[in-house]
Amino acid sequence: MSSKLNNRIFFFSFMLIWLVFIILNFVVPNISFSEQENRALATVPDFTFQKLVDGVYVSQMDDYINDHFVFRNNWIKAKSTFERALGKDENNNVYIGKDGYLFEKKLLSKEDYKNIDKAVASINSLKQKINTKTYFMLLPNAMNLYSDKLPDYATTYDQNEVMDYVYNLLNKDITKIDTRTVLNKNKEEYLYFKTDHHMTSLGALLSYNEFREKTLAKKLNEMDYVKIRVARDFLGTLDSKAQIQNQEEDKIDVYFNESNINIESVYYDGKLSNTLFNEDYLTKKDKYSYFLNANNAEVIINTKNKNGKKLLVIKDSYAHIMSPFMCADYEQIVLLDPRYYKASISNYINKNNFSEVLFIYNVANILSDISIRGIT
Repeated sequence: MSSKLNNRIFFFSFMLIWLVFIILNFVVPNISFSEQENRALATVPDFTFQKLVDGVYVSQMDDYINDHFVFRNNWIKAKSTFERALGKDENNNVYIGKDGYLFEKKLLSKEDYKNIDKAVASINSLKQKINTKTYFMLLPNAMNLYSDKLPDYATTYDQNEVMDYVYNLLNKDITKIDTRTVLNKNKEEYLYFKTDHHMTSLGALLSYNEFREKTLAKKLNEMDYVKIRVARDFLGTLDSKAQIQNQEEDKIDVYFNESNINIESVYYDGKLSNTLFNEDYLTKKDKYSYFLNANNAEVIINTKNKNGKKLLVIKDSYAHIMSPFMCADYEQIVLLDPRYYKASISNYINKNNFSEVLFIYNVANILSDISIRGIT
């Protein structure tokens, strides 16, 4: 068989395979949410001439094609396996660290600091509109405590520098809750998931106790809770991005006692429930949503702790795993997520008699979450 014939066979075989993939991309139905990656997938962008000129349309269309390419998860896994075989310690902007730790790859830009300035300005503006005692808790993520687990020569940013910058910008009437000291003192404990960006229940307890010490001058005792392991096979958001083969699975422990089990009611965006914990999620990829039934604009928890105290929490998802500990101290806890709650939060506060207002954010979100700018 001649080389010319071989080349033709190869060319037509390649084109046939490529044509099959193109047809499959049109035939296979698109999905709106990736359970594997725990995120909404890009939708077909609306076309306008201005968006085309600005380059926005092309960028959005590129996101759409990348999100809906047929067999996408298989390609990501294959890419990850191949690059790991070559000794690469990064995949899809996730560092593959030592001892099973995964870390989000992030470098700071001038735009990040502009986002911080705007976010803190909105927080300060909110404080000027309310008379309620206000606290701000900015939580580090695992990279802050376990930087020694990063791959050699990994480049990243100084979280302490960012956190100090935020705290220095905050209004002096806002009490800062800095958890870095207590978390570092206990860093040998299981404080952060290895495959997810969230804290574990123990990390949440230690962090909440720093707030509690400011408000009640005493801490919750871990011995007053029964610790139960509800999952042994949790693979979180960082694993979803990196798609590492044979990744060590995380465990989810929960601290139960009468205050967070036997509650009166919980309203998730107006829908009545009687529990903080949704066991349905323990059979799904997104096991962290076991706490507070995933993301909601407004969650109202009514406990049987009849002391008249009410706490408003303005938060990201780091607050979810902390909420069971709040039940020990308040008759009502309201959690608002500015990513989804679009009404005036200052009006919400002034119309209700809250004892305290507590912001809970992790350091990565304060860099990127533009929804904080609309909290006033």
